[in-house]
Amino acid sequence: MLSSAEWYDQAKFEAHLRVFSAGQHVALDGERVVGQSSAFRARTEQVMVQHRFNDIMGYGYFTNHDPQGEWLYGADMSVHAQYRRRGIATALYNTRKVLIRALGMRGMVAGGMIPGYAHYHTQLRVEDYVAQVVAGTLSDPTLTPQLRQGFTVRDILYHHFDGEGPLVHATLLVWEA
Repeated sequence: MLSSAEWYDQAKFEAHLRVFSAGQHVALDGERVVGQSSAFRARTEQVMVQHRFNDIMGYGYFTNHDPQGEWLYGADMSVHAQYRRRGIATALYNTRKVLIRALGMRGMVAGGMIPGYAHYHTQLRVEDYVAQVVAGTLSDPTLTPQLRQGFTVRDILYHHFDGEGPLVHATLLVWEA
């Protein structure tokens, strides 16, 4: 899980808009924000290797954004708890996919959290947990929906997030246009 230092605040969201406004999306219920998606462009050599969340995100300010990057890096997506299971995340993913196609990019990459691993870390290595989620034997609240969106797991990102414990690891997810 994200440490408080990794959370986005107003200054970081404002930086996202300055750096790459086309990659920032919100879902509204009237005037209330009920979902959001933050992304930037990155090159293959930046994202298809082991990397850490804070480093790739420029500590939340998207300073690694490359206007010529071939990949959309999915930095963050969230939906308010009262609005989950209404297709909002799917709509946000689809909006990203439309952007990728419009810009002629190769696809989308993300360092995906695997929160369900907290329940299995004493029984399974992270690699085995991810393999079982991919096979459909286990379900993860984040990875399983991402797989339904057409993402594939390319690797495990070890110690992707700050902190200790089983939730510091992530999956290197790729969706190809």
